[in-house]
Amino acid sequence: MTTSAYIEDGYTETGYMQESPGIHQAVRFEFRPVMPVKIREVLEQWGSISAAEKTKRINNLIIDNLIKWDLLHKGNSLPITAEVLSRLKQPFVDRLFNIITYSDMSDKDLAAKQDEAVADAKN
Repeated sequence: MTTSAYIEDGYTETGYMQESPGIHQAVRFEFRPVMPVKIREVLEQWGSISAAEKTKRINNLIIDNLIKWDLLHKGNSLPITAEVLSRLKQPFVDRLFNIITYSDMSDKDLAAKQDEAVADAKN
């Protein structure tokens, strides 16, 4: 896949965060890239708003742009909601936010690449 700086309407990307022991399990997700103007809106007056407002802005941005994930708790899939996001460990939420806003890159998903190679070999 070729990387493009241009974000087309309806464009989605896949993301992956490898396991971070003590923080979270490995997570695969799909998201709509966040447009630069939206990132700037979220960060507007960042230094002067309350922690609660910061959390609300981050969570709303994630909810609006995350299409799906495979995050589980006790074997059950977790919905992408403000309530769930408010109960997740901060380093996980921060990294997810950073990936969908391009402040950080997704990890390489070696398991998915192996699955694709096996599927291609069968064809």
